[in-house]
Amino acid sequence: MTTGQRIAKLRVRKNLSQPQLADILHVSQSTVAMWESNRRNVSNDDLKKLSKYFKVSTDYLLGNNEEPELLANHLDINYKDLSDDQKKQVKNFIKFLRDQNEEN
Repeated sequence: MTTGQRIAKLRVRKNLSQPQLADILHVSQSTVAMWESNRRNVSNDDLKKLSKYFKVSTDYLLGNNEEPELLANHLDINYKDLSDDQKKQVKNFIKFLRDQNEEN
């Protein structure tokens, strides 16, 4: 998955339009569109903003890590040491918490 695809996926997960994300990040809508279509690279500053807003690592956005959550930082665990089943359980729980948060 490309950086642009990851940005689009995260944006859609938050039910945001491109113009809404652009407003949040203080960039133009065309910039977001070009990121998502991989016609423009994301600057380091914008990469940091995206990482902070979506609560994912910059490594995830750049494709260096397949896991979007910053689990090791938030839970003080080494996510890589978990079994596949445990990772799935953690992901499901995080999704459950996100869904609850979006409902409120």
